[in-house]
Amino acid sequence: MAHKKLTSKCGVTIPKDIRAQVGWTPGMAVDIEEAGDHSVIIRPHVPVCRFCGTVEHVIEVSGISLCRDCAEALREELDKYGLA
Repeated sequence: MAHKKLTSKCGVTIPKDIRAQVGWTPGMAVDIEEAGDHSVIIRPHVPVCRFCGTVEHVIEVSGISLCRDCAEALREELDKYGLA
């Protein structure tokens, strides 16, 4: 376990040996959540479809994460209005 102080902007640097051990690299996206007991959990980011919440077959389009099924439904809806 490593002991670190928060920066003036409340950031923290994860020690290099820990990053290497879990395979994290610079620029990698992470999800941060409260654990409920004054603890924080940091995990690799898992993209979630903005519309249905699935994590299966998710892509990002213009900053929006969506799954294959929702992308197809959106395409079909746009076709109805001649926008696809």
